[in-house]
Amino acid sequence: MKHAKKTGILSAKDRIDRAARTVEAQTPAAPEGDAFYEELLEFAVSLSNKLQACGAETYRVEETINRIIEAYGIERVDAFVIPSCIMASLETDDGRILTKIRRLKSSETMLDGIERYSALCRRICTEKPSIAEARKLLRETEKKVCRYPVPVYYLAAFLIGFGFGVFFGGGVFEALSAGVCGLAIGASLRFMGRFHANAFFTSFVCSFILGFLANLFTAIGFGANADIAVIGAIMLLVPGFLFTNSLRDVIYGDTMSGLNRLVQVLIIAVALVFGTSSGVSLARHIFPSIAAGLEPIAHPLWIQCLAGLCGTLGFGLMFNMHGRGIPFALLGSLISWPVCVLMMRLGLAEPIAYLLGAAASSLYAEIMARIRKFPATSYLMCALVPLIPGSGIYYTMDFIRRSLLPEAYDKGMLTAAIAGSMAVGVLLVSTGFRMWSVWKRNRTVKKH
Repeated sequence: MKHAKKTGILSAKDRIDRAARTVEAQTPAAPEGDAFYEELLEFAVSLSNKLQACGAETYRVEETINRIIEAYGIERVDAFVIPSCIMASLETDDGRILTKIRRLKSSETMLDGIERYSALCRRICTEKPSIAEARKLLRETEKKVCRYPVPVYYLAAFLIGFGFGVFFGGGVFEALSAGVCGLAIGASLRFMGRFHANAFFTSFVCSFILGFLANLFTAIGFGANADIAVIGAIMLLVPGFLFTNSLRDVIYGDTMSGLNRLVQVLIIAVALVFGTSSGVSLARHIFPSIAAGLEPIAHPLWIQCLAGLCGTLGFGLMFNMHGRGIPFALLGSLISWPVCVLMMRLGLAEPIAYLLGAAASSLYAEIMARIRKFPATSYLMCALVPLIPGSGIYYTMDFIRRSLLPEAYDKGMLTAAIAGSMAVGVLLVSTGFRMWSVWKRNRTVKKH
């Protein structure tokens, strides 16, 4: 042993002791008493609550709680999340269970918040600061979350209506009409938000204003196809992302969360049916000369892509997407729709074409998330925007308004099949990447 120390060669026992000391140095020691467990659980729930308020997915909120608590050496942790509530618990060393419940009163889609809070989670798990320092970092991150000023919000509402007015086959005047209707919807949403109106009432009022205003513009000669103007602007109200996420949650196994979101979708859909039908019926009763059922313009694919890009930019601004990743997120919309159109031109059924388009979107989002070290949410949402079946939802509502129930059933089932196919396409790719991440992490652990 003396010779080993002189020559700098360690024995097997010395190497084991050194490795043990290294592991102990890298693992934060838990302070004695209940205060540490309480503070750690409270911080994990607080951070996940911020993520949930920004519209993060259910699995991301749950994983945030699990990863933060496990990073501090506590493996016995459980988290259960639904869209309006977070429940988390951990088991202390002496076998006691501590539980925190946090209710979410309101939420919105804030892509910048999702990215910043996710980055903070990764930093906490890597650096393992004290809980007091972690709270300070959370407060600093909350101050850095950016929100666009009001004029940008209205610009986003106009871009969504205008872009999808062209995307769904409208001319210049129909697109401008849809853009102005988008401004009206944006103003109505902000007004309703100040009084905390529920989703049903807000959707009903906004869709009524949209239906009446679009037909009024057509009656005074500002465009010839009121249906296109309604379809373009109604994209602001269609719960496309909510419906897709609900199906993703159900398929992934978060049944309670998925059913909760699905009920919200149905409530909003019913409000849109009644609101749009009432507005259109009133306008066409006052102005009986309004032409109905006109065929949309068959724009070439490149015009559809540019129009979809315009609408996607509007959603990106409305969802507070910031930073240098904006061009990369918008690029996804130029991938998803051409793939979908190509598949339909090859003779595939619409649901299969949309499934492949959504899968291409998810693949692009997962790759970009790993390249740029950001959540895939921003890239995925932007890429999926052109695939949202806004026209199918509108024509389903229009058939119901005209009491054409068989046609409404067929169109509604096709629209639901498309949304479900999109959810499956996204889930197949994202699940594959998550399985690969778990395999890679397990392989790294085994090596060490």
